[in-house]
Parts: sequence; structure tokens; C-alpha cells
Amino acid sequence: MPVVAARTGVEGTSLQERFERSRAGRVIISLFIVATAVTVLTANLPPSRLQVVLLKADHPYLYAADLQQDWGVFAPDPRQQTVNVLAQVTFADGSQATWHVPRRNPVVGEYIDYRWLKWTEWVVSPAYPNLSRPAAVYVARRFATPARRPVKVTLIDRSHTIPLPGQPSVPSPATEKAFFTTPITEAMLHGGSG
Repeated sequence: MPVVAARTGVEGTSLQERFERSRAGRVIISLFIVATAVTVLTANLPPSRLQVVLLKADHPYLYAADLQQDWGVFAPDPRQQTVNVLAQVTFADGSQATWHVPRRNPVVGEYIDYRWLKWTEWVVSPAYPNLSRPAAVYVARRFATPARRPVKVTLIDRSHTIPLPGQPSVPSPATEKAFFTTPITEAMLHGGSG
């Protein structure tokens, strides 16, 4: 059965095949592969002046393609504490509620919840101080109803120390540290900057 010419451009040959076979197509594909490899390698260089300079050029592509990585879970300096964010919401009537990062069932939920875990890492990181306020506003909007208006949100880092390899895996007591508090205005609840 012949391939429809309107869909492929030339009977029997798809546009993709024609592009891949052309000299310009091979050059473009090769440049894409080289740019991606250089970007990934740059992101994984040890912290240095060279990495900072290269990341300035790579940053837009790195984040647009979602290629950013943090290899801090590996040697020589693996993370020594768990990270968990919760939020204490105070309402106009003085009552309070606590928001926790969503968790679903442990089988399928792990795939969905991974993005929340990465979000948690970024929100508590001192490297991203501009994420705290939008996170607090997000939580306030989740709790806002006509009957209960949030007036303050405090973000809390609840963590515990991870036992070193070879030590008994008895979790240490959790510690809580408030790392961001903001008043919530009516404008913030309705999409304004506050």
C-alpha cells in the first residue's frame, strides 16, 4: 500500500526521513546532540568559576529541557538530613491549620510525588530564597474560603538526621525550624502581588 504523498511530502518517504537524510538535517541534529551533552556536562562540573561562566550561557536551555541535576546525594558529600516542608496557616479568626506536602499511595504515588519532593528541596534551600513567598501564597490559596481567610503563613522545615551507613537505622527525633513567615493580604489570595 503506497504512503499518502500529502502526509509525507514524497511518496514513500516521510518528512522526518528526508530531514534526517539531508546534510542540513544531519548538521542540526548533531548540533542539538552536542549542545545537550555540553549543557549536561557543564551542569555536573564541580563548583568553580568555569561552571558559573558556562552555566550563564547554558541556563535557559538547561531549564527549558529540564536537564538540571543535583548529584548531592552521592559521595563525597551525601545529604545527611531528610527534608520535609509543612506550613502553619493562621486565619483571621485566630484558628490555625497545618498543610503538608501531598502524598499519595506508595506504589503509583511515588511517581507523582517525586515532583513535590524536588519542590520541597528547592523551597528549603538557601540557594532559592525567592521560592518561599510563592510557596506560602500557594498554601494560603489552598485554604482560603469565603468563611475562613488566611492572614499569615509560616513555612517550616521538619527534618531528622539520616544514620550513616553501618549505623543502626533508628531515625533521630524530628526537628522543626520555621524558615519563612509572611502576612497574607486579600490581593495575594486573588492573584495580586500583595
